Amino acid sequence: MAFFRLAALLWLGMLASSVQAQALSIQVLDALAKGAPLADAQVQVQQGATQVAGGTDAQGRVTLTAQVADSPASELLIRKAGYADLRVKCPCQGLNYALSPLLDNPESLRIVLSWSEPGEDLDAHLSYPHKLLYFATGKGPGARLESDSSDSSRPETITIDERVPGDAYVFAVHDFTNSTSYEALRLGRSQARVFVYKGAALIRSYRVPQNRKGNLWVVFRLTADGRLQDIDRLLLGSEEPESVMSVLDPLLENAKSIDEVVGADFGPVDAKSLNLKGEESYRKGDFGGARILYSEAIELDPGFAQAYSNLALANRKNSRPDDAIAADRKAIALASGPAASTIRASAYYDMARIYEDAGQLAMALEHYHRAREQKANPVYDKAIERLQNR
Repeated sequence: MAFFRLAALLWLGMLASSVQAQALSIQVLDALAKGAPLADAQVQVQQGATQVAGGTDAQGRVTLTAQVADSPASELLIRKAGYADLRVKCPCQGLNYALSPLLDNPESLRIVLSWSEPGEDLDAHLSYPHKLLYFATGKGPGARLESDSSDSSRPETITIDERVPGDAYVFAVHDFTNSTSYEALRLGRSQARVFVYKGAALIRSYRVPQNRKGNLWVVFRLTADGRLQDIDRLLLGSEEPESVMSVLDPLLENAKSIDEVVGADFGPVDAKSLNLKGEESYRKGDFGGARILYSEAIELDPGFAQAYSNLALANRKNSRPDDAIAADRKAIALASGPAASTIRASAYYDMARIYEDAGQLAMALEHYHRAREQKANPVYDKAIERLQNR
């Protein structure tokens, strides 16, 4: 009996260990060679005294099974001969990191932008007096765009070979995909990262502020005397790059403080506030705007049943009956707590309206009945009576 008890304890210990172990997968790219994968880069993740390491394959990928948490408590270190070391805090699961080849000039600067949101096109912008460097210009006095990308598979890289004496610089990231959606959340959910190198060393790293509205991430200012000043704010930008950066031109005046020019961002948003704003738009008859806000609320909280129910109403008003039914079904499946019966009743009623409009009267009557089963309401009674008398 003691043997079996010991075996069971050992098995439970192994099970607990396997649950704690996790696979950390990342990809390493070259910041200059059009985002080419980097093979044989050494990757290490460390949390306290626990460390795990491995090398990248021909696709620049490595998967580490580590007894460490994928959290800010862990540190990622990537090394390869001829490249500057990259050291950054996790989370790092599923992300790509671009290594910068060593800069010969110890005063040269290199800025590398990476992100990991599929379908997003982010653009690096470097502004300095009389020049805006981005994908359409490519080159300016003492600086150049060395790598441009329209998706998250490759980085965007700008190198300042030699700073113009007396000039200040501002670096920002524009969400080109959502350039006309100033309140979009996508940039704040893109896992964008900016790394700044000077000579052979990484001197600063930034991670985009999460769950904020805005399509312009103003990252830092480099003063005329070479000081790097953090800005790190999400703003509501304009569609055209020139307009995007023109609002930041006062930052190029060395006497201007950051707070004089750049307003505070709108702070973190949450699913409930977005849902309430969606309801406000819906009441005003802006069903398209309501649909966007409800969808954003669901992005932040995929279990938000009320937002799904509201999304269904907006979809129906936007003549998207199939999407409305899908959202109603999701609301019914997720509904819980004191409001569950109200949410389910509303969803069943909405589906019944759609079926009735489509001439599917039997389905409509069934769903009106289901709505009434969830919650008594004279509106449901009248709908049932109306169909029964047809």
